[in-house]
Order: sequence, then structure tokens, then C-alpha cells
Amino acid sequence: MAKRVSVGRRIADDITPKKGFDALFSNTPVHQPTSTTANTKKYEKGTFYFDPDDLAQLEKVWLQLMSQGIRCNKSEIASILLSAGLEEHERNPANSPLSQRLTGKRRRS
Repeated sequence: MAKRVSVGRRIADDITPKKGFDALFSNTPVHQPTSTTANTKKYEKGTFYFDPDDLAQLEKVWLQLMSQGIRCNKSEIASILLSAGLEEHERNPANSPLSQRLTGKRRRS
């Protein structure tokens, strides 16, 4: 049986030198924990606000997938859809759904 790892040690192992905006624009790689298994993906918590209609549609899709026997949660669905949208924006920024939906919004000055 493996020795238990203290909470303090787990927290120290999970601390990354840079997170968020700084991690996106630095040349220093962000620390990736090595204690995850091959089938487990570690997610980070984020807080976002959603349109109520989008949340209702997310719930509907989740229920449909569950009724098909696909075990998932709404966070996984949102993460997959977010990744797909960001990939599409990287491929074609001028015509991506993101750019089209945000066109006409006030820009920061």
C-alpha cells in the first residue's frame, strides 16, 4: 500500500508558477502535474455567466447524451464545445462564430 501524501504536499505539487493571462503570453511552460492517470483529465475551476437559454440548451443536450448511455457531465460538454469554438477561431478569426457574434460590440479603449 502506498504512503499517503499530505494535503500540504499535494497543494505544493499543484502550485503553478503562472496562471491565467500570464501563462498565455510567457515563454515559460506552465507546470503540469504528473500525478494524473492516463484516463483522468484535471480540470481547473472557472466562473462564467451564461445566457439562460444557453444553459437550458446545455441541460437538454446533457440529458440526450445521458439517455444514449453516454456518461458525461455538463462541464465536459462545455469544455469540448469551448475547445471546438476556439479551434475554429484560430483557423479563421475573421469569419469565426465568435467574431461574428461579437461584431458591433463596443471595444475597450
